[in-house]
Amino acid sequence: MVLAFSACMRSHGVPEFPDPDSSGTLPKREIAQLLASNPQFPAAHRACGHLLPNGGQPSRAQVQQAWNDMRNFARCMRSHGVLNWPDPAATSQQDQRPFFHVPDSIDPNSPQITTKVRACQRVFHASNPLVTTQ
Repeated sequence: MVLAFSACMRSHGVPEFPDPDSSGTLPKREIAQLLASNPQFPAAHRACGHLLPNGGQPSRAQVQQAWNDMRNFARCMRSHGVLNWPDPAATSQQDQRPFFHVPDSIDPNSPQITTKVRACQRVFHASNPLVTTQ
């Protein structure tokens, strides 16, 4: 099921989306980096979420954890010199999970930004529904 989700994400505009490992787990660091850098991620996740357990729907606690993690990530990015890194916003009216609408002035694929993203990924908890498959 998770393998089909990965293939679906790639076909919906996230070409770098990884396959799960042999235990069916997706690599959290890669997913977090894609979340921060690929504007197609939310739409692809909405289109492919039905392939995940529970339809990809996180619990209320997981959504709250995601908001906390994303706010902490934004603070971390700003503390690392990316002063215009945005706070998270709801993915859509219907989907209240957080997403970063990164301004055009930030190139999320530049080496300077990816280094800072890697430094700040430590703030994401295992229960964050945006970087886990549960």
